[in-house]
Amino acid sequence: MSRTEDWTPNSLEAKCLRHLDSHAAWLDILKLERPPTAEPQSWRPFWRIFVMNLAQFIVVLTFLFGSLEIGFSGWAGLREDLPFFIGIVLIIAFGFAAYVTNLYRRSWNRRAAKIIAEG
Repeated sequence: MSRTEDWTPNSLEAKCLRHLDSHAAWLDILKLERPPTAEPQSWRPFWRIFVMNLAQFIVVLTFLFGSLEIGFSGWAGLREDLPFFIGIVLIIAFGFAAYVTNLYRRSWNRRAAKIIAEG
């Protein structure tokens, strides 16, 4: 028995799969028809998940880090550190968004591989 056939989704993967099993999610969010469950997917269908999460993480991290910076250094400190601040927010937001997108894609593809291996 291969490792693929033994795979069972953990709680995060199960949540991702619940989101991806909705035909409405594919049509409304991803703007694509839902592919067959046993069909592995490239990064392309998940691009909108990345963009949506990138925007959300930028907003949250900007508020979080901005509040900390203003709390410690005031507005003058924020203006002084602005280029560094923007760079850190973008790098972290990009990393988090890529991780979440990969989690959705990996969950879909692991389930597809399991279905293919079983059938």
